[in-house]
Amino acid sequence: MEKAREVLKDVFGFQSFRLSQEKAISRLIVDNENALVVFPTGGGKSLVYQVPGLCLDVSLQITFHVCSFIYSPIYQGLTLVISPLIALMKDQVDSLVSRGVNAASLDSTQPPERSKWIKAEVLAGKMKILYVAPERLNNEGFVNMMTQVKISLLAVDEAHSRFAVELDVERVLCLTATATPSVSADICSSFLIAKEGVFSTPVFRPNLSLRIEVAETLDEKIDRVVPLLKTRTGPSIIYVTLQKQTEEVANYLMPHGIDAMVYHAGLPSDRREKIQTAFMESKDGVVVCTIAFGMGIDKADIRQVIHLYMPKSLENYSQEVGRAGRDGVTSTCVMFLSSLDIPTLEGFCRGDTCSKQDLELWLQEVATKVPAPDGTLDFNHYKQGKDYDIRANVLGLCYAHLELDHGYIRAITPFYSFYEITPLNSSRIFSDNSQIGKVIRTYWRRKSATGKHEIDIVDAASRAGVDRADMARHISNWELDGSAEVKASQVRARYTLLKPFEKTAASIRALADEMHTRMLKQEEDSVKKLRQVIAFAIDDDCLAHNLAKHFGNEDAVPNDMCGSCTFCTTGQSVEFTLKSPTVVHPKQIQAVLDACPIRDDPRLLARMAFGVTSPRLTANKWSTSHTLFGSMVNVDFGHLVQAFDAECKKVGYQSLEVTTATPSSSKKRSQSQISSNNSNTNRFNNRGRGDSKYKRGRWN
Repeated sequence: MEKAREVLKDVFGFQSFRLSQEKAISRLIVDNENALVVFPTGGGKSLVYQVPGLCLDVSLQITFHVCSFIYSPIYQGLTLVISPLIALMKDQVDSLVSRGVNAASLDSTQPPERSKWIKAEVLAGKMKILYVAPERLNNEGFVNMMTQVKISLLAVDEAHSRFAVELDVERVLCLTATATPSVSADICSSFLIAKEGVFSTPVFRPNLSLRIEVAETLDEKIDRVVPLLKTRTGPSIIYVTLQKQTEEVANYLMPHGIDAMVYHAGLPSDRREKIQTAFMESKDGVVVCTIAFGMGIDKADIRQVIHLYMPKSLENYSQEVGRAGRDGVTSTCVMFLSSLDIPTLEGFCRGDTCSKQDLELWLQEVATKVPAPDGTLDFNHYKQGKDYDIRANVLGLCYAHLELDHGYIRAITPFYSFYEITPLNSSRIFSDNSQIGKVIRTYWRRKSATGKHEIDIVDAASRAGVDRADMARHISNWELDGSAEVKASQVRARYTLLKPFEKTAASIRALADEMHTRMLKQEEDSVKKLRQVIAFAIDDDCLAHNLAKHFGNEDAVPNDMCGSCTFCTTGQSVEFTLKSPTVVHPKQIQAVLDACPIRDDPRLLARMAFGVTSPRLTANKWSTSHTLFGSMVNVDFGHLVQAFDAECKKVGYQSLEVTTATPSSSKKRSQSQISSNNSNTNRFNNRGRGDSKYKRGRWN
């Protein structure tokens, strides 16, 4: 640990570690064991991997890769950090480089020259800390490069246990800002972390004043917020739920002399970056944003965090208020409760669930897929999402369910099926007379006059009778030795088949029923989390103590009273009563029915009315660009499903004709054809979504 203390002082300028940092670091570099660190936002998580990253030594070994016919060095000492936050990666890399540390990030925003230099530094053993986004683990070229590097420490803020196992990582550090005891137990189980390897810091921050306000309308909220903003002594963040609310709230604030910035995920990336930079540099800036803002923000002097609309969970709330007052100065965190907001939030809790029929059809494709010669299955998740109208996050959970609960499959490194190759050293590539080199040149096609070529390696490998993985590895080696620039696309998830699927219609239907029931339970769990926020806000208890209890820190708040929250300063809890949900209006229901001919999926109609998009809605232009999308956002989502189910039942769940425009013709097909088949297999084949012959609307 002496070296760790020297690094802390000489590189980072700190005289001592904070809280549990030293114990966690000792666990990694002295005990050589995995660890879980649960520190609140701003609690110093980054030092727990940055310091070990500079303490682990480099040593050289030599290995031989037959496929590339080159000697490749394997180095120890690299710390690999997996983070979904490009802004955070950039800030931390800039900070490390300014301290003389050789650190970098590989992300989609970098030019080819920069990426090439970073990869060369990694392979040369000179890179100490490398940041990458989770999707980089889907890149076979990156994984191939990592097999040539000994990773001494893998730092993850999400579960990537598969990657840690496949690359034989020496130590794993799991990082999270909030975790209940049950969540911590799940993480420890995945990464084999013993109880003594868990290090946590209570979420209680004595300088944060937690306040609750009750206001029904936006006008009432603005009336309360404006005086607060006018007395601010530093920057303020105002969180809303929907993207459209950011502009709406900013417009409400403007007449009061408050020029607020607007930030949400729907803005162009350059615009988001400009806003974030302006906020980081401001002395008293105000930003109205969705939860897309704040991820990776490390600004010490934020004086106010205002939840104009209620957060969806206490985990979200804790992370978001944790962005205030990181400098230790008193800061105010206000959360508004409004009955009018509850249906919207509950609707988003329920909007992910797909139809049971679509789930059954997806399972049919997965179960009947013929494995590759190596026993693996691969699928294009993007295409499946469109074909079966399953949102990306839900589809990922479906595959996880097949793996973790039923043991049918095990996720392994995905691969890309298309590669764009731009030769930089043409003589090297065109003189490559290896079998794989010849196959690549035979099946690639010239893409442009600039010398770019494109190849579908799945198709090429099948036609040439070679291994697809060998082709991908060969292309990766061209990139690594500087012979070509390579851009991969069309990712395919890959799984090892552990045991055969049961393929009968009855077994597939039973599994679909079970998974759909699980989705419905997940809905209820999400609603319960939302209700926990309400219970927290109106409980007859200190808010800080109540929050700490939720995360298992019952003794964090001295005497169970913070002295500054709404309860502590008023001596009483907030009065708040939920009102009855808005009644479903028949004319609004009919308007949606007139606009959307789908009758086989009541939930899809409910999502359109409520404003929750899906692949099928987007493809048919019934989503964000449609005037009726979100027209019933204030109605209880469950009531919408019931109302549309009643309408679909009247026509036997048979959709009206959907017109699909093509360049040469206009095709029509009635979904009544679908239900005429008796067996699950026939219904799947006749509906045609398994082989993409049938399109429900415009997919192109």
